[in-house]
Amino acid sequence: MDENARNSTKLDIEGVRQQSANEALRTESERKESYRKLGEPDVNRNGFDGVTTACTQNSLRMPRENGTGAKDGEEERMLNGGGLDTSNRGDGEPTEKDKLAQKEVEVKFIPSQNGDARIDMELEAQQVLTGMTKEELMKYANDPFWVRLRWLLFVLFWALWGAMLLGSFYIIYDAPKCAAPVPLSWWQEGPLVELGSELSAEQLPDIERYGAKGVIYHLPADETYFIHTADVQGKVKELVSTFGTKNIKVVVDITPNFVTRNDAMFQEALQQPDSAAHSAFVWRETGLKPPNWLSIAEEGNAWKNTSINQYVLSQFGPDRFDLLFSEPIARDKLKGVLGALLELGVRGIRLANAKHLLINRDGGDEAPMNLEEADKSLTHTDYGFWAHKETTYREGLGELFHELTDFVHKQTDGEGFLSVTEDILRPEVFSVNGTLPIDAPLYGNIEFDMREGSGPDMARKLRHDIENAYRTINGFRSLGESEKPWLQLRYDRASLEHVPASEYTVFHFLLPGVPVFPLDVLTSGNVSHELVETLEKFRATPSFQHGLFNVYNDANASAIAYTRLKSGNPGYFVVLNLAQTEQKTVDFSGIDGIGSELTVVLTSQNYAVPNVGQKYRLMQYLCHRDLPSSPPTYRRKSSRCGGLALITGVNISDT
Repeated sequence: MDENARNSTKLDIEGVRQQSANEALRTESERKESYRKLGEPDVNRNGFDGVTTACTQNSLRMPRENGTGAKDGEEERMLNGGGLDTSNRGDGEPTEKDKLAQKEVEVKFIPSQNGDARIDMELEAQQVLTGMTKEELMKYANDPFWVRLRWLLFVLFWALWGAMLLGSFYIIYDAPKCAAPVPLSWWQEGPLVELGSELSAEQLPDIERYGAKGVIYHLPADETYFIHTADVQGKVKELVSTFGTKNIKVVVDITPNFVTRNDAMFQEALQQPDSAAHSAFVWRETGLKPPNWLSIAEEGNAWKNTSINQYVLSQFGPDRFDLLFSEPIARDKLKGVLGALLELGVRGIRLANAKHLLINRDGGDEAPMNLEEADKSLTHTDYGFWAHKETTYREGLGELFHELTDFVHKQTDGEGFLSVTEDILRPEVFSVNGTLPIDAPLYGNIEFDMREGSGPDMARKLRHDIENAYRTINGFRSLGESEKPWLQLRYDRASLEHVPASEYTVFHFLLPGVPVFPLDVLTSGNVSHELVETLEKFRATPSFQHGLFNVYNDANASAIAYTRLKSGNPGYFVVLNLAQTEQKTVDFSGIDGIGSELTVVLTSQNYAVPNVGQKYRLMQYLCHRDLPSSPPTYRRKSSRCGGLALITGVNISDT
């Protein structure tokens, strides 16, 4: 057969669907079979003539490249998998190999330039993407495009990794921290003891033993603007020196509302009507009837005629003339007094008559009080009959106190404080943008409720007024470092008519605030130094300084209690029984978050029940005439049962 005839020979392979799957897979993993061009001798030897282009099914024979002939039947098995062979099976069922042999086989004829033919057979169902070989991949290793892409991905990876690392550092650095609780100032730790007009040497030991953090000295009202004189400075220096050796601070009460007739500013105002000093006072022309403003300290109107034929406002008594603190010269005069006291070593200042510090210079007549608020026994000649909107609680008090308090803080590097001596009643008037610039405001009806004693609803009313006072004050921010203003908890001997001094002291000392009282409250009430010392230890704990505060009534609303709790620290549960009955059971078992048993750590001096230093339940008898029986029933040898206080350590968290 000539060369052209041999080159035109084609293999038309059909019926190869019976090829074995094992052979097909083996051809995939092993070197693929290649076939050389069939020569004439080979064709004759295998039963082909020179022009045959097709072979019958099951008889195709192909010589291997190595020249060895295939055994009989191998050619057929190479193409169709050998068919089904059930001769060795008794059940005649096809084997797994036979089942695989039925799958489709794809045969590819691949010509080459030298005339050789290569046949590629693959099972269609087994064709999978195997990817590129290492040799194929290496062809692109130095391709500029892939080199640049690899470098780009390399740079992006490390850039993103570095950005995430830096970002984590920034988040850790810039994340808001849980601020550490601000420690209480010296005056917040309390108590503050009020001195009499004259300090006696006998008072100092008691003040020290009661653990006072500061003493309050009431500077006579007429001496406020004479602080620069030797006599006034001498008294203040003596106080600072005496208590300074005991590490007790001095607080001074002043009355800034007026000056006396001998004051240099008032004399300048009389002599020079066009001066700045004249503008520091409230004037009315003599020919015009002044408004119906009444005097606070005496009967009659508050206007006094002067030598310059003008009326001047004098609300606080004869020869006392009101300053107008909306004028800078008046504010500077008051700052001069504050600065002088701070230079002498005073670390706390309280202002009297705070609501009167601003006055409407051009105000008209006052209107009567609202009928719902008015005292029906008063007439138009009484000061309390009128509303006094022109002379009290004027807009701008907040800005004034903000300026004065900020002045005190700066002069003392935050150690000093500025406060008031009376209930501010309307704290919103003294606020500036949600800040109450009074370090220790006096607010609420707690003291007045305690004075009323043991009415049928007194425990419920006291709870309401306590919650209202703290809710109102805690609605403001503090101007100083403290988060919230710190209430003054004031009481005196008049407050002890229904609640004995020991019970009153125990109940007040663990309320959020600073107790303020005269020394004779403790001495005349026989309050022991040991009791106050224990209370002061409790005040130094985190539960008191930063703990949660909640108030409760017992099941019968005849007693009142409150808790001071901070997570991870022992808490306190304080009970005050206001009932006057001879036998009373108080049940606080419904309080959430408190264990059913508490440890008694302190009782008031009048709580005469022995053996209470153990765990007792919250439902218990607080008093009875007879001797004690078995716990948890408490009995008291007294016919009077009111005014009992019980403190218990609560070893739980506020969570």
